[in-house]
Amino acid sequence: MSSTIHVARRLVLPAIIASSRIVFADDALDIVQGDRIQAEIDALRMEIDDLRDERDEASLDATRRTEIRRLITDVVADAEMRTNRTNRHWNVIASSDGDFTLEADVIMQYDWVLNSTSSEPTRYGFSLDTLWLSLGGTMFGPKWSYGVCAAVGSDGTFIPEYAYVQHQFEDGLFVQAGILSEYFSIEQAINPNEQLGTSLSFVAGQFDAGQPEGILVGRQFDQWRFWSTLSNGWGQSYIDPLENQRTGVMTRVELKPFGDWNTLYMFNPYPGLVDRGLLFGFGGSFDWGDYAAGTGRSISGDATRATADVSWQQDGVGLMAAAYYQDVPVSQTDGGRRWAAVAQGAFFPVSTWDVYARGEWGAVENGSRSDFAMATIGTSWIPAGDSRLKVVFELVRSWGSTADWSVDGDIGILSTDGDQTVFRTQLQFAF
Repeated sequence: MSSTIHVARRLVLPAIIASSRIVFADDALDIVQGDRIQAEIDALRMEIDDLRDERDEASLDATRRTEIRRLITDVVADAEMRTNRTNRHWNVIASSDGDFTLEADVIMQYDWVLNSTSSEPTRYGFSLDTLWLSLGGTMFGPKWSYGVCAAVGSDGTFIPEYAYVQHQFEDGLFVQAGILSEYFSIEQAINPNEQLGTSLSFVAGQFDAGQPEGILVGRQFDQWRFWSTLSNGWGQSYIDPLENQRTGVMTRVELKPFGDWNTLYMFNPYPGLVDRGLLFGFGGSFDWGDYAAGTGRSISGDATRATADVSWQQDGVGLMAAAYYQDVPVSQTDGGRRWAAVAQGAFFPVSTWDVYARGEWGAVENGSRSDFAMATIGTSWIPAGDSRLKVVFELVRSWGSTADWSVDGDIGILSTDGDQTVFRTQLQFAF
């Protein structure tokens, strides 16, 4: 505005004063001169208008630039708040207030296996070992959460792994209801992508509670935590509740002298990602009642199972040992009295490679006694430095009889009375 006024004072006022002098000095001035002066005044006015328009356009451009810069600043700040401050990953979406969140996860394990058994012909081939699709998050704020996971079988069928709703109380106590995750042994509770090598130990598959349907109560403290489950019974998943008059309780207690709860459930102690830690775990299960009475699937009688495990880790080194026991009516599948033990260790010579070994033993009394022993050695290439991508090569040797044991999570191993050698390679992708 000041520049325009200055131009006006410099150009218009002298012209007006000059014209006034001309008019008053000579009343007989020719009309042509008046027209010429008026034309000059009009030209000056047009020049002033042009200057004013240029001023206004420059001001508008500056305003636009300021608004654009402010918008960019706001967007960047909002992005910082939604990602860095909340530590959300790229596979997490949330409402504007953060009360509703949704995280999607995928775990895929694809194997090639070869089995050589003294009493069987050599067998080999490809197989989809694991494909988990899971969703989880919060709703109505952080106190309410949910989790849904389905496993896709090699035949394309969907099998629920868990589907629950959870409420977190102020004192740290939480309650879940639905199809629950298994909390018996550390091996069964750990995510498949954090297992050592290609799979769980062979003996852990014998003590698989399935997907219990019921209610779970748990709480975590600084140095210890627990979970307790009331369900339809051990292994009683996806059943008609009117056929089932069996009930089971299961509890796991963990003690942590030192370490981080989040990384103690990693059998692969990735360098730079895990803290030094020590974990003691104890699990117990008791079932009673009848299932499908009067049918060929009848299960009855009391069943007791117990486990104890210890896990230690530090940067690049991890050890785990576990013992199992059961006393189950012989009439049940995989019944009888059983003992089993497993010990394993993993070491990272470099940040993207690990080597590991595992030893197992099991015995069963089911009218007669049988034993087996198993040894596994292997190595994993982990290019990303974590569980997102892993390529595994391992060799398994078994002695004795596995005919009376479940083969759960150990693809390539047969239930047989003969010794067997298994080679497995696996591609794992997870996020």
